[in-house]
Amino acid sequence: MLIVRVPLTQFNDLLGLMAQELGGTVNLRNPRSGARGLFQLLPSQYELNPDGIGSFGNAVDECRGGIRYILGRYHNAASARLAWQANRWI
Repeated sequence: MLIVRVPLTQFNDLLGLMAQELGGTVNLRNPRSGARGLFQLLPSQYELNPDGIGSFGNAVDECRGGIRYILGRYHNAASARLAWQANRWI
Protein backbone atom coordinates (compact mmCIF):
# COMPACT_ATOMS: atom_id res chain seq x y z
CA MET A 1 0.00 0.00 0.00
CA LEU A 2 2.84 2.37 0.76
CA ILE A 3 4.46 1.67 -2.62
CA VAL A 4 1.34 2.78 -4.53
CA ARG A 5 0.54 5.50 -1.97
CA VAL A 6 -2.79 4.18 -0.77
CA PRO A 7 -3.88 5.34 2.69
CA LEU A 8 -3.92 2.66 5.37
CA THR A 9 -7.59 3.47 5.92
CA GLN A 10 -8.29 1.40 2.78
CA PHE A 11 -6.58 -1.72 4.15
CA ASN A 12 -9.71 -3.54 5.33
CA ASP A 13 -11.54 -2.99 2.06
CA LEU A 14 -8.54 -4.12 0.02
CA LEU A 15 -8.09 -7.17 2.20
CA GLY A 16 -11.79 -8.02 1.84
CA LEU A 17 -11.64 -7.71 -1.94
CA MET A 18 -8.51 -9.81 -2.18
CA ALA A 19 -9.93 -12.50 0.09
CA GLN A 20 -12.99 -12.82 -2.14
CA GLU A 21 -10.86 -13.42 -5.21
CA LEU A 22 -10.43 -17.17 -4.90
CA GLY A 23 -9.04 -16.96 -1.39
CA GLY A 24 -6.18 -14.57 -2.04
CA THR A 25 -3.66 -17.10 -3.36
CA VAL A 26 -0.53 -15.81 -5.10
CA ASN A 27 -0.45 -16.63 -8.84
CA LEU A 28 -3.77 -18.46 -8.71
CA ARG A 29 -5.22 -18.95 -12.20
CA ASN A 30 -8.82 -19.11 -13.29
CA PRO A 31 -8.86 -21.38 -16.35
CA ARG A 32 -12.25 -20.06 -17.52
CA SER A 33 -11.41 -16.36 -17.64
CA GLY A 34 -7.60 -16.29 -17.68
CA ALA A 35 -7.65 -14.18 -14.51
CA ARG A 36 -4.56 -14.50 -12.33
CA GLY A 37 -3.11 -13.44 -9.03
CA LEU A 38 -4.26 -12.12 -5.71
CA PHE A 39 -6.80 -9.75 -7.26
CA GLN A 40 -7.58 -11.94 -10.28
CA LEU A 41 -6.53 -9.53 -13.01
CA LEU A 42 -7.81 -10.41 -16.47
CA PRO A 43 -5.27 -10.81 -19.30
CA SER A 44 -6.03 -7.31 -20.60
CA GLN A 45 -5.09 -5.95 -17.15
CA TYR A 46 -1.80 -7.83 -16.66
CA GLU A 47 0.04 -4.67 -17.72
CA LEU A 48 -1.00 -3.08 -14.41
CA ASN A 49 1.55 -5.30 -12.68
CA PRO A 50 5.03 -3.73 -12.49
CA ASP A 51 6.50 -6.46 -14.73
CA GLY A 52 3.31 -7.45 -16.54
CA ILE A 53 2.85 -11.20 -16.74
CA GLY A 54 6.28 -11.63 -15.15
CA SER A 55 4.94 -10.24 -11.87
CA PHE A 56 2.75 -13.25 -11.17
CA GLY A 57 4.19 -15.28 -8.34
CA ASN A 58 5.39 -12.14 -6.55
CA ALA A 59 2.81 -11.17 -3.91
CA VAL A 60 3.95 -7.54 -3.70
CA ASP A 61 3.78 -7.04 -7.46
CA GLU A 62 0.39 -8.77 -7.66
CA CYS A 63 -0.91 -6.41 -4.96
CA ARG A 64 0.45 -3.42 -6.83
CA GLY A 65 -1.34 -4.47 -10.01
CA GLY A 66 -4.59 -5.19 -8.20
CA ILE A 67 -4.54 -1.91 -6.33
CA ARG A 68 -3.79 -0.03 -9.56
CA TYR A 69 -6.83 -1.66 -11.14
CA ILE A 70 -9.08 -0.80 -8.18
CA LEU A 71 -7.93 2.82 -8.05
CA GLY A 72 -8.23 3.24 -11.80
CA ARG A 73 -11.73 1.87 -12.00
CA TYR A 74 -13.29 2.72 -8.62
CA HIS A 75 -10.98 5.46 -7.27
CA ASN A 76 -10.77 3.81 -3.84
CA ALA A 77 -11.17 0.42 -2.21
CA ALA A 78 -14.39 1.28 -0.37
CA SER A 79 -16.15 2.20 -3.62
CA ALA A 80 -14.88 -1.01 -5.21
CA ARG A 81 -16.20 -3.13 -2.38
CA LEU A 82 -19.60 -1.41 -2.49
CA ALA A 83 -19.83 -1.94 -6.26
CA TRP A 84 -18.88 -5.60 -5.92
CA GLN A 85 -21.46 -6.15 -3.19
CA ALA A 86 -24.17 -4.35 -5.17
CA ASN A 87 -23.47 -6.60 -8.15
CA ARG A 88 -23.32 -9.67 -5.92
CA TRP A 89 -19.82 -10.45 -7.14
CA ILE A 90 -18.90 -11.15 -3.51
